[in-house]
Amino acid sequence: MSQVQQQASSEINRQKETAASELSTVVNAVRQFGKTLNNEGQGPIARFAAQYGDKAADGLDRVARYVREQDPKRLLADVQSFGRRQPALMIGGAFLLGFAGARLIKSSMDAAGSSSTNGGAQRSLNTQFNRNISGAQQSSPPPNRA
Repeated sequence: MSQVQQQASSEINRQKETAASELSTVVNAVRQFGKTLNNEGQGPIARFAAQYGDKAADGLDRVARYVREQDPKRLLADVQSFGRRQPALMIGGAFLLGFAGARLIKSSMDAAGSSSTNGGAQRSLNTQFNRNISGAQQSSPPPNRA
């Protein structure tokens, strides 16, 4: 195997491990969400959502293990085959992964912002602004529709 092929293979394996680790992070977040619903949720809807979250976390955990354990060539072939058989699920899965990634990034940014003093001041200003806007919307008369 040439040096270029070795470097490419090494990078693919690194990316594969990164993807599996990120999936594991999502699994942990989904499990935590389910625990929160079980602890704080009242009623059947909260219990149903918690159970659904646990099932989703189990499925994502299986995917993370599969990604971690499979050969990259086999993984690519399986993803292509699945995409041909189930295009709607493939698009939906990509959307969910993107949404989960965005939420993870947002929560990381919020955590970093709350640790800095300037971030806390900015959040306070945003909260005050939102209160002022919502108060103005509640006190303003409804639009005249004639």
